[in-house]
Parts: sequence; structure tokens; C-alpha cells
Amino acid sequence: MRYHGTVTSTQDSLRAWADHPDQPAPHGAVMVAERQTAGRGRRGRTWDTTHGTLVFSVLLTRNLRGGPLTLADLPLMPLAAGVAVQRAAGVGGLKWPNDLLAPDGRKLAGILLEADLRGEEARRAVLGIGINVTAAPRDAAHLSALRAPGTPEPTRAALLGTLLLELERALAAPPAQTLHDWRTANVTLGRPVLIHTHEGPLEGVATDLDAQGSLIVTTAGGPRTVSAGDVQLVGTLAPDAARSGPAP
Repeated sequence: MRYHGTVTSTQDSLRAWADHPDQPAPHGAVMVAERQTAGRGRRGRTWDTTHGTLVFSVLLTRNLRGGPLTLADLPLMPLAAGVAVQRAAGVGGLKWPNDLLAPDGRKLAGILLEADLRGEEARRAVLGIGINVTAAPRDAAHLSALRAPGTPEPTRAALLGTLLLELERALAAPPAQTLHDWRTANVTLGRPVLIHTHEGPLEGVATDLDAQGSLIVTTAGGPRTVSAGDVQLVGTLAPDAARSGPAP
């Protein structure tokens, strides 16, 4: 594990460590930082970090069977990470494909998986996680405000230790267990959604996940399957509300 005060992003810093010619980062290496100046979320969105945010990245260079990563190993990793984040936080629900939401629907944590590909294999994957612990950007939530009365103030150090343990367990789970655990903790399935994809907007009811972790959406034209890589934005719609656009 390495800790830095300020980095451009923990994703980039961990990747640079992995490329070090003499002492490259090993599988499972962790990069933690106080602050990111160019942190990013999915699709290049800004990943805002404040003093009260836990932000770190984990290097994954092999699959759970000890072999090289393949493209098939990647889709379930963010879902497994979501399960770990929800368990460590002890509150909230998982929004497909990569967010933890507070009970009131505000964003509490985000997950970013970036893979460096080499043909049909993934040379490595870098898993980034950010959790609002004692502070949050505007319109987001943080754990400190959600803790039960009488419970101690959460700390980023304690949360990191718990989360790394949960992450190791979640990534080691069989695919069927990962899907079951994600379904149990999710707030997406069974709800009307508006999904912006590369091919345009898709509206329907989120029905289930397939074996690869893609979202199955029941639309007026029949079921559609959407992979996380095709998604630009997912919004949840109120069943009877006027549908002028996606919810946050």
C-alpha cells in the first residue's frame, strides 16, 4: 500500500507504480490519496474528492483462479466491488452499474474499473473506489450524517481496512454468488429507468441482470440487454411522473 497527499488520480498513480521498471506494484497493491486534482469517474466525468472522502485504487493483474485476466473476468468486478462497498458502509443501496446511493437517493460512493487490454486478455485492471465519509460534494451524501444515533464517527482509516477485507471476499465469490449479493443490495431492479446509451435513450423497467452482469430492461418493444460499457447515464423514473428526463 502507498499513501499520497495529492495526486492527479489514484488510478493514474497506481498505473505508474505498476509500470515501474525496477519495483512494479504487485497484484493487490493499493494506492490511497487525500486529494485528487484530476480524478475521474465513468465516461471521463470528474470525480470530486473533498477532505472527507476516502479515495483509493486497487491493482488486479490476475483472476481468482490465479491465471491471466480475460475479458470475461471484467464485467462482474464492479458489481462485486459494489457489494463490498455496501457491506463496509453498512447503509444504502446499489445502483447499476457502479454507484452506492444513500436511502434518500443521493450518491454516497462510486466505483470505476479501467482495464488495459492485450488482445483477448486484460493485461491488468485498476479498480477505483471513492466514498464520502465525513463530507460530500453538493447534492451528495456522506456516511457521517447517516450513522445511527450513539454510534462513533466513521473514520476513513477504519473504513479502508473494513472495505479491503470485504473487497477480498467479494472478488473471491463465485459469479452466481456475486449476482445474488448484488441483487439483494440493489435499488435498481423493478423500477422504471431511462438509460442513455451510445445508440440513444432506452426507457423501460429494469428487470434483472444476466450472467455477465448486464442489465435486462423490459421495454415497450420487448426485453433489451444493456452492458455497462454501453451506458452513458442511468436515471430512475417515478412510475407515474412526467418523464422530462433522467433523475440524478
